Amino acid sequence: MKKTLLFVAIVIAMQTKIQAQLTAVPNADFEQFLITFTTINGPLDGYILDSEAAAVTGTINLGSAAPYNAIDDFTGIEALTGITGLVITYNSAVTSLDVSANTSLTSLNTEGSTALTTLVTGANTSLTELLIPGSPVGDLDLSGNTALTSLDARQTGLTSLDMRNGNNANVTAFDVRFNSSLGCIFVDDKDAAYLASWLKDSGTYVNDEAGCSTLSVASETSLSFSVYPNPAKNSIYVASNLQESQMQVYDITGKLVLNQPIQFGENTIDISAMAPGVYLARILANGKSQTKKILIQ
Repeated sequence: MKKTLLFVAIVIAMQTKIQAQLTAVPNADFEQFLITFTTINGPLDGYILDSEAAAVTGTINLGSAAPYNAIDDFTGIEALTGITGLVITYNSAVTSLDVSANTSLTSLNTEGSTALTTLVTGANTSLTELLIPGSPVGDLDLSGNTALTSLDARQTGLTSLDMRNGNNANVTAFDVRFNSSLGCIFVDDKDAAYLASWLKDSGTYVNDEAGCSTLSVASETSLSFSVYPNPAKNSIYVASNLQESQMQVYDITGKLVLNQPIQFGENTIDISAMAPGVYLARILANGKSQTKKILIQ
């Protein structure tokens, strides 16, 4: 009996050890990519060996080619602690991405990933370049990225941005244009001269939450909204800075083709039934209105 119990204990211990050496990769396309394009070996079974994953270096480029542009789950990326670059561009499926465990990562590019609303970079002190234009992330906290020198967050639907990472003086490229709902941009020093070279067409630099609260009170009745992507297919994202507003879309003949309530933050609008062409999107709230031209392909 004792020998049987000892054998069972050894088997359980071995299974636990084996499991501790593996990382789950639920998405089969992502696992197949890793097997095909890196030194990670198969089989295709939903797991990768941690030692093999940690040995992968350089840039992982999933680009925009099928089926890799339709991967909706990048669980397992955390095991690739040695990669220095990650490219996930024009992906229409992934909604969240966490690279906080990829501590060697210096460059991240998610351009055109139109469903990506949540991006976590964490305390990644190696990250120097972040390119996310056209990815509707909304809020972005880069306070832990102390080496960051380049940020491209154009047309992302940003409503707030935290750049208080102690490295603002060394930023060589900063572009957050086409984010009309961007309110507070937290920076190391809101009065620093170098901010004059940073590109933005909305948002105000503040040092802390107190400055942001003051800004919010002063601008709470103003109307600001953004529509992205533009051009668009199937759906658009509308970001508004007011709690309640109304969106009206007109075709080039002036016919009303869509009339829909809009809430604060990001709203997803189905345009799949609308014919390709040029339209005017109008937002109304508090007796005010703004109009933007959109192109549907």
